[in-house]
Amino acid sequence: MAFVKLSDGPVTMTVGGVRMQESKFGMQFVFSEAGGITEVGVSEGAGNRALGYLNLTPETAVGKTLKFEQVKKDGKTYTNIHLAREGEASAPAAASARAAGMASSGAMSREDAAELYIWALNHANETLGKLCALDNIPLDASALQSAAATLFIAVKGK
Repeated sequence: MAFVKLSDGPVTMTVGGVRMQESKFGMQFVFSEAGGITEVGVSEGAGNRALGYLNLTPETAVGKTLKFEQVKKDGKTYTNIHLAREGEASAPAAASARAAGMASSGAMSREDAAELYIWALNHANETLGKLCALDNIPLDASALQSAAATLFIAVKGK
């Protein structure tokens, strides 16, 4: 699973699970995407406040599509969690820009290739998953992997 930093941009995902984890900054909620591709960490205090505003608990957040973001105000950084609006992208906004930049730079490190592939998986899951759901077509891992590989090759080749 890819652990996404909110400082890289907002993340929208359908929550598949929530667990508590110790970090170097204290306890945090780790929200895992349904399908197991992305994880986002939110401090315990910020997570409790934000979930409280939404009238959710970690247990009732599972299955909801949430948008996670960091906002800077008066020199402080705040973590916000919102119910996602219809059609919001699931990948962090900065990830696709980074992916395009990595692809155009030529040779790619192992880490950059992994990040580009994670972006491709997220994008394939979002687009192919929606299309399959609309037409009641089952989506299996091989179809998702094929779509992600196609995106990866297309972006890497630019």
